[in-house]
Amino acid sequence: MAVTYEDASAQVAPRSSRLIAFIRKNASIFLIYGIIILIAGGAAIFSESFRTPSNMANILRQSIILGLLAIGQSIVILTGGMDISIDMMARTVALTIATLFAFYNSDPSLILPLILLGIVIGVILGGINGLLITRTHATPFIITFGVAFILRGVNLAISTTPIRGIPKEFLLIYNTKIGIIAVNVIVMALVWFLVWLFTTRTRLGRGLYAVGGSPRIARLSAIRVNRTLVWAYVLSGFFASLAGLFVLSRMGVGDPGTAEGMTFQSIVAVAVGGISLYGGRGSIIGTLGGVLLLTILSNVFNLIQVNIYYQQLLLGLVVLIAVAAYRTPRTVRSG
Repeated sequence: MAVTYEDASAQVAPRSSRLIAFIRKNASIFLIYGIIILIAGGAAIFSESFRTPSNMANILRQSIILGLLAIGQSIVILTGGMDISIDMMARTVALTIATLFAFYNSDPSLILPLILLGIVIGVILGGINGLLITRTHATPFIITFGVAFILRGVNLAISTTPIRGIPKEFLLIYNTKIGIIAVNVIVMALVWFLVWLFTTRTRLGRGLYAVGGSPRIARLSAIRVNRTLVWAYVLSGFFASLAGLFVLSRMGVGDPGTAEGMTFQSIVAVAVGGISLYGGRGSIIGTLGGVLLLTILSNVFNLIQVNIYYQQLLLGLVVLIAVAAYRTPRTVRSG
């Protein structure tokens, strides 16, 4: 059967419309990865140190701590909240586990039990955040800010000096490599993929978007809003605990300054990655781009020796620009 020009046009038009719709829907993701390519390409041209395979591998490994914190932050922000306590949760886990290792004379047989204990601590702290928010109906920023201050005091009570005595076997979490690629980078790639599946393919993951879009409409859609919120903060605590354990394996000591300022960096990564700070919109793939962008910028700044204060200034400007660029009209939200 002959195909007329009109028939062919009718088939091409819908495909073209779908492609345009796809590009518009994912514009922020295309933008962030385009910026990454431009910055990385420019740095590779002007710096021999930047383009070495070892530095590329180092960038990927440096992105892991921020990546773990940003994943938890993304999950919370998708619900319309924000977790200001994730850096303090990571620090609490790191200092607690380091203290226990030191107390038991660096016994390597305790590695797995203490890793599990660290995860449990993070999950409990995240759950406390979620329960306080859903029971008091207070602003998540205020609740998690208060919890962060409490944890800061707890951490100071644990130690104000580095805690030594971490077993050498525990350091393999950070040091084990296949060639020049660290095993933890491969594991982290799998984590990003699993989180993407969770947020896009599971009922709870889709519920995060619904709650962030409108809690009232989410309830009308038979979504248990409070339970979804609690789970979001539990997952945030879970990923914060993993970050704390990874920092401990990287440093080799329990550092009282663990993850300092990384809550702010995680929010920046989420914002520049295109997830709306008002909730309900964005993708974990965008957050990955935000993490890579910040890590590459930090690497470049260190190579050219840019003052840390100017780096913080740039991060602040990035947040303001991201909020302005991705701002959506507010709708009436009902808790």
